[in-house]
Amino acid sequence: NDLMQLIGSQGVSSDELDTGLEGQKVYQMISPAWCSKELADLMHSIDSTIISNHCPRVGHRAICSQEPRWHIPSDLVNEDMVAPLGLPLNCYKESWLMSLLPSKRNKLKVVMNKSYNF
Repeated sequence: NDLMQLIGSQGVSSDELDTGLEGQKVYQMISPAWCSKELADLMHSIDSTIISNHCPRVGHRAICSQEPRWHIPSDLVNEDMVAPLGLPLNCYKESWLMSLLPSKRNKLKVVMNKSYNF
């Protein structure tokens, strides 16, 4: 969809290796600082869909490939990720937007009169 094209790789959360309760490798999801909670939730749900599609269907063998990374939510934030330009206002975290100088906010070209329907 158009939103995903606007966001590109800048909306993808980064991750950090951790160890789960049973010793398995898990990765903490780290959202971009500019990203609203609603957009972060949408992006994380896409990650979950990709992981579930990686599992073999009933009656089919597993295909040898790299195992998916098991992601867990976290409160960690990546301050270094660059925000994409021209997103609807509700895609950006309000507190992050307000922390920017007006000149930097203007350079983002935020679409003020449009909200994305999450």
